[in-house]
Amino acid sequence: RISENLEKARALAQGHPSCSLLPVEGGWSLVVRVPALRSEEALTLELLERERVLVHPGYFFDFPHEAFIVVSLIVLPDQFADGFGRALRFAATNS
Repeated sequence: RISENLEKARALAQGHPSCSLLPVEGGWSLVVRVPALRSEEALTLELLERERVLVHPGYFFDFPHEAFIVVSLIVLPDQFADGFGRALRFAATNS
């Protein structure tokens, strides 16, 4: 499931060049650099409220600067593809 979701994330990210996936070295999380159009906290709250997509802000993981989101790769593949696609679209276009 993790491998399938990672491959889907890579495919979806190609359609959003302003968002980039950081290299995955293991585990079940994926770090995504997103445009710094708003704070990570605002982005994650807006994603939850408007899109019903739950992600973690990068500052939970002590990144030295914004803007990153962290997503789980253990979600069911259909749910992951839908939620990750919506997260990318929202992060790339909404300010």
